[in-house]
Amino acid sequence: MKKDEFDIQYVLKHFYKVPIKSIMDRKIWDLPLVSKDTPIEDIFSIMTARRHAWVMERKGSTKLVGVITEKDLLEVMAPKRIKPYVIGGVNLSSLLLGNVKTAEDVMCKKLIVIHPEDTVEKALEKMKSFRVRRLPVVDHKGNLLGEITIKTLIIQFRKVLKWYRITKD
Repeated sequence: MKKDEFDIQYVLKHFYKVPIKSIMDRKIWDLPLVSKDTPIEDIFSIMTARRHAWVMERKGSTKLVGVITEKDLLEVMAPKRIKPYVIGGVNLSSLLLGNVKTAEDVMCKKLIVIHPEDTVEKALEKMKSFRVRRLPVVDHKGNLLGEITIKTLIIQFRKVLKWYRITKD
């Protein structure tokens, strides 16, 4: 085993134990936030610049109720082709059918969240298990405190590794 491989493994094992609160993005004002009654036209406008939007209970609230991703918009934009032999379980939310008018109509309500005292290891496990790139960081009442992304984790790990190597030499 090379010295660099040992360094990376050593640093990664310690990085896993870092609490999310110490590296999460706390700039709520910079996150894409919408209320659940935001018109769908505004959602499309926001999504031209962002890949997701966190959906709040109402304007000015921090109570997180959903998330909208590019994939969610694809689902409502694509024409529905319902096979005649399919019974039940079909999502008929569609712009074409006219039943998608607000953020609430398109948002995913099943949120995968992380808490500030959870570790990097837990965040990475959730991201991998649920195949997501970002997690909302919420308190125990469901209020949004910030977010953690895979990009943030990569950047922070690189900084820690660089710092470790500088201090070790």
